[in-house]
Formats: sequence, C-alpha cells, structure tokens
Amino acid sequence: MNPSWKVRKYRDGDESGILELMKAIYGRWHSPQYWEWKYKKNPAGSSIICLAAEEDGKVVGHYGSIPFSMKLGNSYVKASFNTDGATHPMYRGQGVFSVLVNKCHLEVAANAIPLTYGIADANLGPTYKRYEWAGHICFMVNMIKVIDRKAVLRSYLGNRHLGWAPRVLKKMRSATASDSSSVTVEQVNRFDSRIDEFWTTISPWHTVIVRRDQRHLNWRYADHPEQKYKIYTAMEHDQILGYCVLGTGQWRDLEFGYIVDIMGVRDDRDTVGCLVKTAVEYFEGCGVDVIACMMSEGHPYQRMFRRAGFLTSPLSRRQRALYATINLQGTAIDERKAYSQALALSQNHFLRNKTNWFMMSADAP
Repeated sequence: MNPSWKVRKYRDGDESGILELMKAIYGRWHSPQYWEWKYKKNPAGSSIICLAAEEDGKVVGHYGSIPFSMKLGNSYVKASFNTDGATHPMYRGQGVFSVLVNKCHLEVAANAIPLTYGIADANLGPTYKRYEWAGHICFMVNMIKVIDRKAVLRSYLGNRHLGWAPRVLKKMRSATASDSSSVTVEQVNRFDSRIDEFWTTISPWHTVIVRRDQRHLNWRYADHPEQKYKIYTAMEHDQILGYCVLGTGQWRDLEFGYIVDIMGVRDDRDTVGCLVKTAVEYFEGCGVDVIACMMSEGHPYQRMFRRAGFLTSPLSRRQRALYATINLQGTAIDERKAYSQALALSQNHFLRNKTNWFMMSADAP
C-alpha cells in the first residue's frame, strides 16, 4: 500500500504543525520561541528541515539538521548536527524515519555541508545501528559528583534507575582544590569580543571542535529563550583564560546541576580546575543533589574532573554515542550497501580517532 504522506522540505508556516507533532509524541515540548531560536536564529545559517506530511498539511514526521562552523584539523568547514527526529505514533512502522533521514542527508550535501554529526541513543536497537555503521566515533560519558548523599540514597532505595548510587558513593572522594592567585573568575551575562581572542589562542590545540566564538556562544547561551544559564569567565589582566556555562534541571526526583560547556588554556595555571571549583561551589549554594558533565570519551578534561572528585557514572556507560557522516552530493543512505563511497569512515582514521574530538552536551542543542 502506498503511504498517504509525502516527504518534503520545510516551508514557512509549518511551525505549528511541527509543534503539534512533538506534543503528540512527548505530551509537552518546547515553546514556539525555542523552535525559532534553534532553527532560524542560528548565526551559522539556515537549518535544513525535512518533513513527512499529509495532503492537508498535517505533519507526521520531522528530521532537522542544524549548521555549525567546525574546525577540522587546520581548516574550518560548515558542519551540521542531526536533531529532533520524530514520527507520529500513528505512523510508525511505515518507514517515515528512514525516508526522512535519506532526504535530509541529500539536502545537507546539496547545501555543501561536508560533515554531519549527531549523538544517538545506543539503546534504540535498529535505529542506533543506522548510526553505528554510519560512522560511530565513541560513546559519551557523564562525569558526576554527588553533593547530597542522603538525597541520592533516598532516591536509590525507591528507584531502580539509580543502581549506580551505592557504588558511586563508596568511591567518591573529596575534591582537590584547584586555585591560582593570578586567575579570577567572574560571572558575565554575555560574551564580548575578548572571547574571540581566547578562541584564537585555544583553537590550535583542538582537532575536531565546534567553533566557539562570540556569535556562537551568545546564541547558544545568552540568547536561549528557555534555559537561564550562568556564565563564568576566568580572567587574568583583562584577558579571558577560560569559561564555563552552568545550568540546572531535574532528573527523576533529584536536582541536578549541569556543567554544559567548559574550556580553558592549557598551562600550569590550571584554568579548567579553577572553573570546575567555581561550578561546584555555585551548585552547592543552589542545593543540588548531583553535578553532572557530559563529554566524549577521551576528552582532555576528564583528568581535571576526577581531581575535583567526579566519577564516571555507570548509568551513562555506552548509552549515548557520537557519530559522524561524510556527505556526498547525490548519495542517499542505503542501509544494505551502507553507501560506502560516501562514508568510508572505517578507513578515515582522522575522524574515527575519538581523541581528536572535543564534544560536550552543549554541542547537541
């Protein structure tokens, strides 16, 4: 039977249908302002959105790809992040998702975007397998620090999802203070032009990383319509040596503090350690139960987090995975052939090397 829906690109006015689709799936979703911010106000350019829709305009499937400027080796390219794949519950099993993925990747390639990355749920079975052969890079890990042991244990006793709690509490150790008399940490509302100087200094130390300049960081954090982030900069003589971005949220019945982004210069002043210390002190004042920071395997800051008393959460192990695909014009995804000419990532050691990637939760908006 031929499906009643057709796949097409996004058109102005589809926003209401997209939001209705998300509400049908999740019960509640983000605001129209959030959608506008995410898909239309990105300073890196217009997003690519593919929809499955009925003739009457009802949106039954969605797949988006958001552009970013990404540093690859010594060059900058326009890359994109796959996000918000969704199929209406009444239309599942009809191939909506596969067709949308194919269409979106073709559109991304036609718009001269050579690289696409994403973070997939490894528990999705066949859906994740698509990403696994499409260029699995590594798994994402959650570094956590328990602040309120009693709250975590109370939650553990009545929550099977917190089976990691006794092990984490047993292993948890006190933080080693990181401080530098020459570095001061300041809270700011927005990033100014000094962050561009910081990026120019620090970018040569990274191989594969989303460009973190003033326009991107202010869009990502200061202009976010729903989440109110706390932004801290590490300063020395009016020069930015690093920054961290903090947010709060709730998971199950626990209050979480999230270090969503953090960067610092690589020298003996241990700027990152100072910023982690600031984050811990801020979250302790907020009364959170747990502090978490998601980052890619092999991330250069894991050592600093462990020194500050963070441990790798057993709950997050091998749950979320980073993948990347190379986009060639005119080449759609074919699961049976794995479109080897387009990807060939098994031979691409540059991209497959997880230590080349600097990836945090902030890079998956």
